[in-house]
Amino acid sequence: MRSNVLTVLAASAMLCSCNAAQDPDDRPAASQTRLEAHVRFLADDLLEGREAGERGHELAALYVAEQFRANGLVPAKRGEGYFQQVPLLTYQLDLDAENTLEITGGADMALEYGSDYLILPQATATTVNVEAPAVFIGLGYTAADGSRDDFSGIDLEGKIAIFFTDAPSTLSPEERAHEASVTLDRISRAGAAGAIGLTPTDFETDDGFKQYAGLMRADMSMMTWLDEAGRPYSSSPDLDAYAYASLAGTSKILEAAGLEAQSLFDEAHAGSAPIELGLTFRISSQTSRSATTSPNVVAVLPGSDPDKAGEFVILSAHLDHEGVKPGFEGGQDTIFNGAMDNATGVAALLETSRLLADTPPARSVLFIALTAEEKGLIGSDFYARFPTVAREQVVANINLDMPVMKYDFSDVIAYGAERSNLLEPVAAAAKANGLELTPDPDPESSPIMRSDQYSWIRQGVPSVFAIPGPASGGEMAHGFFFYQDYHRPSDEASGVYYKALTRFTDLQTDIVRNIANMDARPQWNEGDFFATTFPLEETPLSTEPLTAAHSNLRHEQSGAPTGLE
Repeated sequence: MRSNVLTVLAASAMLCSCNAAQDPDDRPAASQTRLEAHVRFLADDLLEGREAGERGHELAALYVAEQFRANGLVPAKRGEGYFQQVPLLTYQLDLDAENTLEITGGADMALEYGSDYLILPQATATTVNVEAPAVFIGLGYTAADGSRDDFSGIDLEGKIAIFFTDAPSTLSPEERAHEASVTLDRISRAGAAGAIGLTPTDFETDDGFKQYAGLMRADMSMMTWLDEAGRPYSSSPDLDAYAYASLAGTSKILEAAGLEAQSLFDEAHAGSAPIELGLTFRISSQTSRSATTSPNVVAVLPGSDPDKAGEFVILSAHLDHEGVKPGFEGGQDTIFNGAMDNATGVAALLETSRLLADTPPARSVLFIALTAEEKGLIGSDFYARFPTVAREQVVANINLDMPVMKYDFSDVIAYGAERSNLLEPVAAAAKANGLELTPDPDPESSPIMRSDQYSWIRQGVPSVFAIPGPASGGEMAHGFFFYQDYHRPSDEASGVYYKALTRFTDLQTDIVRNIANMDARPQWNEGDFFATTFPLEETPLSTEPLTAAHSNLRHEQSGAPTGLE
């Protein structure tokens, strides 16, 4: 252990000496050498894939903290160091136990785990055994204006809600993705004991389901954060059980109720009334759980304008990756080094902090290397809810995640910028770096909601997520990366095109500087979906209440630490 820590400190010291020897006036642009050094260290086998809560992530966090120190940044909370320790619960199915979805009344039909359905582990309980009659609730959608309520006229208390995992196609892509993501929250509030999600019939294959089933069989773990009493956070705390059905399983379940999947899916989109299915289901599972901690690494560059220095722009990048997976696809390399995902983003974060340190912008800048993004945006959700500065002082977030550095990019996609007054400073930064600003070529995939920026969006903070665009071979480069290297051991430092990363870092530095120097405070455009759904002034300053039914991990684990003692 000591030799590994010394390796971290020695690497930091090498970069420190280079920084000290260089005239600040000669540092207007990003250093390709420094960026490559950061990526090669963070994506080295020594760090064992940087999985949240594991030794490799701790080493990476130490490295980042010492780079912040070398660049002259100070801890975000005086006297508390650079680490915001995030108390975490790791939980996963016990695959040696019975994890089943059964039809116990109304039909005689067998369902098979792994091909017809999956059981998702529960953060709030170790043993689940829910048996109840089922109600089909369409899409489980409720319109904010009251024009539609898929729960109308039905009592779900103690029952199992069955729904298609979708939202009305009449909504914008971001609205549709958001509404689909909160269906379980609605079901929980309606008092259901369990839920079964059905695969939409417009999915052509079960490939995604099979991939997920394979990961579950490989002991895939999930995470959430723990509150001050050691209770796991859940947005659907009263929902005891959840199963997800494949296309094949969806057809079987509905066939058992005498219904046809495609016609019912069409009716669900049209807003059909709830249906008592005449079936009883049992969902049984066993979950193993353990508590740990993992740090967000947080540093601040104080602003230069006394009138604006009390406002903070956040530049974030997730530090964690997938760790070590013995036996992955039978290969010899089991370490998921995550060079592109997201050592490149962290390297750009570190270099941007160095470039801005000598000429700070008007507003203060918070630099955050986040934990547990790969586990569901956990580290960013925790920080956005419990920031190291007063939350109303956080005015914008710029997030760096997996810039595909494989080609000489000539354009950039800035997800979310058009929804706020961040568009102008972002466009100016692109122009200054000789780049075109390209509209989202695939809005249906809603990438703005799929990385850490979404945690700040949910707290009412205008956010932007910029990546290299599809021009100049970008579309092919992105496609090849996702096919060949994404979440695979082959995502190595040797595969990064560092000249492109250097240009990307210059762009991001200009974006941060431009936003931090804006005359007006960053804000959503009037009437924008995010502005009306997540208004800053209406977002509570603390987490939503957690019920007494949640288990207290400290009692359960014979004194295992939660990080909040």
